[in-house]
Amino acid sequence: MELFFQPDIRTRCLPGPGRAATDLAELIRRRGTVYLLGRDDPYASAPPLMTAVAEHVLDTALGLAAAARHGRLTPCFLACLDEPPSTAPLPTLRVRMANERALGLSFIYAAQTWKQMVVSYGDDEARSLFGLSNNLIIFGGGKDIHFYREISDLIDEVRISRQTVTDGPGGVGTTRSGEDVRVLRPGDIRRLRDRRALVVAGNAPPIIARLHRCIDGRHGQTLLHELTQARAAIGQARSRTPDLGARTRAAVGYARDHFLHAPDPPASSGHGREGAP
Repeated sequence: MELFFQPDIRTRCLPGPGRAATDLAELIRRRGTVYLLGRDDPYASAPPLMTAVAEHVLDTALGLAAAARHGRLTPCFLACLDEPPSTAPLPTLRVRMANERALGLSFIYAAQTWKQMVVSYGDDEARSLFGLSNNLIIFGGGKDIHFYREISDLIDEVRISRQTVTDGPGGVGTTRSGEDVRVLRPGDIRRLRDRRALVVAGNAPPIIARLHRCIDGRHGQTLLHELTQARAAIGQARSRTPDLGARTRAAVGYARDHFLHAPDPPASSGHGREGAP
């Protein structure tokens, strides 16, 4: 929210002559993309604003789906929610995931830990979101062993046959038996290597997928070059902006000049003074 503490930035964000407001419905019709960037800051908290804007975007997409010729959006509208507990904890996410997928609205959400979802939504709500997710992608390296244990139980066990050969005084004997073993133990999931992920999709068997980063290859090098240029431009813009100390000194000086040395207010008339006849 610190962004909107500055009057010039607030002015640029308000519609005005020659600067119309964003038409979200037209943007969605043209298959445009809406980016909402924010972070969880205890001193300048942006999640309430991000949540309100995200809900408005989703409501607009839902209205377009209801009014569409086929009763759904084609192609689908994708809501990609990165770290929703920290940036935009949508209170209607569970209802939307349950009802709006049939209308062409798809949802992808990502969280660093399962506990983040529990803290933000509560245990029952978080488990409802977990159950409504068609595809699960789990990475290794976490420390929540209880979550990995639940994933291990979800993958279930497999029946294997064992053959035991014994050699004793009576001769050689063979025994066959069956045993249920876990497909992946909790520790196996935790130890998944980098660029590997466990994928549990619908009723299909689980797989361990090999991943590629978007910055790999020729196109990745282009992205890195553009990122370097953007960071350099931001650094130059910030170097021209006075630091916090300079702005604080300017604000204190302005207050001293305009408030501390202001003339005293004029005296009131004598009708209300004490001791007047």
